[in-house]
Amino acid sequence: MTLSIALATRALMLDGFETSMLVGGGTANFTVYQSQTALCVFPLAASPFGAGSSDSMVLASTPIDSTGTEVAGQANRFVITDQAGTTTLTGTISAIGGGGDIQVPSLTVTAAATQRLNALVLRMDSSGKLTVEASLMFV
Repeated sequence: MTLSIALATRALMLDGFETSMLVGGGTANFTVYQSQTALCVFPLAASPFGAGSSDSMVLASTPIDSTGTEVAGQANRFVITDQAGTTTLTGTISAIGGGGDIQVPSLTVTAAATQRLNALVLRMDSSGKLTVEASLMFV
């Protein structure tokens, strides 16, 4: 028999992820890295995601800009932290077709330019696997 989580239950599980993001008194962040070097930081809203709906949860208050990036590089991973700065989710970034958790048209992040996070959606399939859909614009 194949494991299958009901849609309503997946929405509640995603809501639990949102609740975990509210731990701490600071700002939750979505940070793009080249290996261990932070290239750009996107500060998330006080309540980062909207309520889970069926199999997905959408980032609130988009688009979000990261201005004045000090370091140039090639994006290859991301980290989402809660309001206490604790890592809650990590994944890879690749060019389109490269197999990353997030795939973007260009990986190049230019110093002193504004980067934009246009959208971020977390999805949970019936087996419980979490996937990320994002629209990131690096310049």
